[in-house]
Amino acid sequence: MVRRAWKRVSSRAMSDSMISSDPAVCNARLERANADGLVLSVPGTGYTLHLKAAGPTTVAIGKRIAGTVSGCALKFNRAHAGGEFIEPTDGHPRIVQGRIRTIDASANRVLLQAAIPMWITLQPDQSAREFAAGDFVNFYMESGVTFTPQA
Repeated sequence: MVRRAWKRVSSRAMSDSMISSDPAVCNARLERANADGLVLSVPGTGYTLHLKAAGPTTVAIGKRIAGTVSGCALKFNRAHAGGEFIEPTDGHPRIVQGRIRTIDASANRVLLQAAIPMWITLQPDQSAREFAAGDFVNFYMESGVTFTPQA
């Protein structure tokens, strides 16, 4: 449900120059930026995510920002029910559930579609090769989820 709402809103609310054809790019609104990181709101949802900045940005507060979200999972589990989500809806991501879009086996990571797309690295004792595109998974997220702004 969140995924459909995001697509509807993103095509209307974001200019064509901000909507990327790259499925790994997150389009959001910059709410705050400080020494602790960035606070982004996701259009069409109630999400306000607190992420560490993995690069500088010249985007003004209140404006649209595009970039890549990256984090590490503690342990992937296959899910069979529920929807795509990030918990808490306001704060640092802790629990995530979504569908795998792409696997990067050489880096032991997957591109996951939850409320937003995000690259998730698995722990060394778990292989991305155990999963396939389309698998529905959930996991606890390590602290320090980053947002790398696009230039």
